[in-house]
Amino acid sequence: MKNKNEGKKQKMTLWDYYENLPKSSYPKKDFIQRIMTECDVSFTTARNWTKGHTRPMVEWQIEKLSEITGIPKEQLWQ
Repeated sequence: MKNKNEGKKQKMTLWDYYENLPKSSYPKKDFIQRIMTECDVSFTTARNWTKGHTRPMVEWQIEKLSEITGIPKEQLWQ
């Protein structure tokens, strides 16, 4: 059985091509993005927190990180 579009050229824009690419999964990037969004911080700040270079100064951000990860807030950087 032939594909009904076989032999036909379909018009596709660059945007159409981009939108039809498979969705990739990048768990680390997605995690950083979630921290950025939910804690209202920059990419650099979120990365510094995860690497242990700096810590949030605001209690609600620490609580949010604990909520996101399921790690008790006392253990986030131990």
